[in-house]
Amino acid sequence: MLKRLAKEIMNKAGFDIVRLKKRDDLSHYLQLFDKESVEKKRFYNISGGGHFGFGGGFNHPCWTNIDFLKPKHILNPENEIAHDLLSLTPLPLETSSGELVQSQYTIEHITDEAAKIFFEEVYRTLKSKGVFRIVVPNNELDYIAYANNDKHYFHWIDMFSEPKQYKHLGLNIPLNQASFEQVLLVHFAANASAIYNDGAPERISDDQFKDFFHNNSMDDFFNLCIQKCSVEKQKKYRQNHINWWTNKKLISMLESAGFRKIYQLSCFQSTSPVMRNKFYFDKYWNNVALFIEAVK
Repeated sequence: MLKRLAKEIMNKAGFDIVRLKKRDDLSHYLQLFDKESVEKKRFYNISGGGHFGFGGGFNHPCWTNIDFLKPKHILNPENEIAHDLLSLTPLPLETSSGELVQSQYTIEHITDEAAKIFFEEVYRTLKSKGVFRIVVPNNELDYIAYANNDKHYFHWIDMFSEPKQYKHLGLNIPLNQASFEQVLLVHFAANASAIYNDGAPERISDDQFKDFFHNNSMDDFFNLCIQKCSVEKQKKYRQNHINWWTNKKLISMLESAGFRKIYQLSCFQSTSPVMRNKFYFDKYWNNVALFIEAVK
């Protein structure tokens, strides 16, 4: 009974409880990759300062975390590198040195310009046949849910209606008191939402949202909304989302960066055996996510 209750609580918060594979998989890495790559941790988890502290809650002994350095975090030089994707500067990594790169719930926190540079830098950094794995909210599902008046899709509404949670996001009201339009904006154009305390100079009203939605294509609708977002505000509130992603958009940008072998997968699926370990990968929000891998 306690296990069932714990599972219900975790699912309500957007987490998945799964049966885990063996945690210690060092031998797997040594079988598949150069010993030097394993020793020097040339497997890079790159985040954008969004969720769960430095590295976005990912911690594998063979991997190096690269993330925006928040003021209170003390950098561990053995497996952490400070880098801000919004700085629009190259990754501090050697060319053709990386075996694998993953980015989970990161690119929704940065602009298209920053994502373009990020993807090009990952392509430069990876060895031939290296794999780039991206996990990101699938905003096409948001779009469909709104079109179908499916408020149940946004299961995190209750979670971000608790005082501690909605105030952490910077909302001025609980999310369950917001209109459906503002709920959707919070998920991809947060600081352009009218319910943010310290948001963009020009906010999107419900009427303007409806006009954008009903009189434009899906891509144009999303772009009109994120154009209202403030990058300067995002630099203050890294946990918020300021971009949208669909399968079509993500694949197009990866192709522009040089990738030619691109696959849409599901959670716990990967072209790399080590990224199928459920203890480390695909632990959060799988029911709303888009999973893409690109091979150099």
